[in-house]
Amino acid sequence: MEPKNSDPAIGDPSGVSDQPTVRGRKLSEKAVGFWMAITSALSYTIALTMLRNLTNYPEVSSDWSIAVKELTTVACVTPIILVLWLRGKYRFPNRRVLWWLFFAGVTCELIGARSHLAAYAAIGLALSTPIFQACQLLLSSAIGSLWLKERLTKTKAFALATLVTAIVVLGFGSEPEATVGGRPIRVPLGLVLAFLTALGYSLQLSSMRRVLRAPQTERDASGREIAESTNPNCATTAPTTLTMVMITGLGALICGAVFSAQHEWSEWLAPPAACWRSVLIAGVANMVGFYFQIESLRRLYLLKQTMIANAQTVLLAIFGFVFFHETFNLATCVGIALVVVGVAVAGFSKD
Repeated sequence: MEPKNSDPAIGDPSGVSDQPTVRGRKLSEKAVGFWMAITSALSYTIALTMLRNLTNYPEVSSDWSIAVKELTTVACVTPIILVLWLRGKYRFPNRRVLWWLFFAGVTCELIGARSHLAAYAAIGLALSTPIFQACQLLLSSAIGSLWLKERLTKTKAFALATLVTAIVVLGFGSEPEATVGGRPIRVPLGLVLAFLTALGYSLQLSSMRRVLRAPQTERDASGREIAESTNPNCATTAPTTLTMVMITGLGALICGAVFSAQHEWSEWLAPPAACWRSVLIAGVANMVGFYFQIESLRRLYLLKQTMIANAQTVLLAIFGFVFFHETFNLATCVGIALVVVGVAVAGFSKD
């Protein structure tokens, strides 16, 4: 039995000392991970809703948007790390972990985030979101099975099939406009960009999963919880705060350098106030979503976390209808119902 590791900035990730309770009963690690994944999905939905506003400003660079959004996390979290380090209460991981975090940051920001906003500009939010979600589910299933050696149970396979079906239904139910930001929809390009988005994010999450200590509850023959162990696929641990700063910092550095190489320095402040407001709100929401995503990955396998996170598909459909007057028809209702069923099955599935 390995000793539990903790992130000095957030306390014990196993949650044994301060574990949430429901009517006096402790929640299992999987239950905590489930609700953290749901919270992450809600936060990311707010961030994506804010970024959706930027499709109305085709002159605003996606590199500027990503750089400013990611700098929000760096500016908020870095002081916490510095204060704890100066007080001798922060432990940095080894070079192997730093390398995996670097790889996760590059795949997330250079492949995933840049392709994500480019897909919005090519085919819009309504069409790109279901394509991206379906691709990420399938890629996470493949990577989890082949690389992380995660077992695909019958229950998980049913949840996966239900979610992919729901996403296809939602895709057919969407009616994108003839143009996005004044430009005609470019479907072939959008499909490629949506796949690259899913690939970048799937590689990021799988890399993070390799270095996040993930406590799992053991049970005896009667199903009673008897002990806590750690997933053997996670060889070491990485502080949540450092993970956040490294990945978002790489995004700010990469996209900021690309933007600066193509524009004058004065253009950093050129976007209108509406764009700044949307990007900064997206940055805060993205920071919160990222934190809960990391913490849920400590407790759940990659595919399960990805399936639960697809709750944002429902939230995006509702937000699009409420705030942007997007289509909400029978196909949307059926798709939402299937997503709810798929997420619920994934949440209760056994690993």
